[in-house]
Amino acid sequence: MALDYDNVDLTGISFSPDVPMPSGERRGDRRHLSMYRSAALTMAGFQGLCLIRNISSGGMMGKIHTKLPIGAPVCVELRSGYVAPGRIVWTADSMIGIQFDERIDVLQILHAPSEEDAAGMPRRMPRLNIPCAADLLLDNIHYKVNVIDVSQGGAKIESKFLKEGDDVIITIDDLVPQRSSIVWSHDGRAGVSFFQLLPFDTLAEWAIRRQPSYS
Repeated sequence: MALDYDNVDLTGISFSPDVPMPSGERRGDRRHLSMYRSAALTMAGFQGLCLIRNISSGGMMGKIHTKLPIGAPVCVELRSGYVAPGRIVWTADSMIGIQFDERIDVLQILHAPSEEDAAGMPRRMPRLNIPCAADLLLDNIHYKVNVIDVSQGGAKIESKFLKEGDDVIITIDDLVPQRSSIVWSHDGRAGVSFFQLLPFDTLAEWAIRRQPSYS
């Protein structure tokens, strides 16, 4: 049975220098398929998640949950610590095309080791630096904490009372409660690791709701 590429969340990697386009012809450029990859996308006054559907040395095509203007400059964090500047060259429904300012080595960037977090663990998921509040349940006591950033796998929060290994339930504003563990804690901050990943669409839509001008 043929695989329906439009209904699976896979990242297509192409060695073409062209920006991927929303047409059936792009399938002929596929050289490798992997599990889906998400990226953090930022532009003036906006942060969001983009699900990479196809990427080449010259640009990428991705799914995003809002409309952004053609021609706008953007920065795409393809992996932790690597940001590719570019501009939006086309949009179609929930899809977007971005041309990078400079060609990239796709395989090297996507498979290179990520930066480490405060606990020395690799950061594999893009983080959204959208400050908000959260309720933290620890030992049947509720605490209010400030959230510094959020990813599908966890969050960084302000806290002086948490310690590594604490099991908590964190409820970030406008998201469902997440059973989690504290993986590091120092200097008034702590890393929260969710027991289950947040779905891409859930976090992407949450980011849009937190930025009313783009919802």
